[in-house]
Amino acid sequence: MTTKLEEVYSLLIPVADAKLLLPRLAIAEVTGYTNSEPAGSDAPPWLLGRTRWHDGTISLVSFEGLCGRPVPAVTHRARLAVVHSISPNLKERAFGLMLQGYPYLVRVNANFLKKAGADDDDPWDGPVLARPRMASETPMIPDIEAMADSIAALEAVA
Repeated sequence: MTTKLEEVYSLLIPVADAKLLLPRLAIAEVTGYTNSEPAGSDAPPWLLGRTRWHDGTISLVSFEGLCGRPVPAVTHRARLAVVHSISPNLKERAFGLMLQGYPYLVRVNANFLKKAGADDDDPWDGPVLARPRMASETPMIPDIEAMADSIAALEAVA
């Protein structure tokens, strides 16, 4: 007997002026933002540096920066989400994503989602797979593997 997946527990994650939608299982942990080892002077603005996680360090990135937007300032509400990656190119198989507040759990199912229309304003360039309409919001579903591959490309030349 095959079980059909009816809904996915997901996190609605605040970034500057938008929200990301990720499956709960893609996030290893959400913690308070901690200072990171700064990125080199030749690093792109979206690479915020490296931060300690468990027994090692992971790269810390700004989604806004990856999309070519200004990297937001670190405020008292900033958080760090550790995102799992299955990319074979990323050494740690995880990276840190700077958040602009607390994520919250949502149950996503077909009735809750609608495809966003062409009239959606403020399109984001960058690693975005889709922008579904959820009730009154239009979060972005980020391309985790594209993000990981961008990090891995920088690690390869470092």
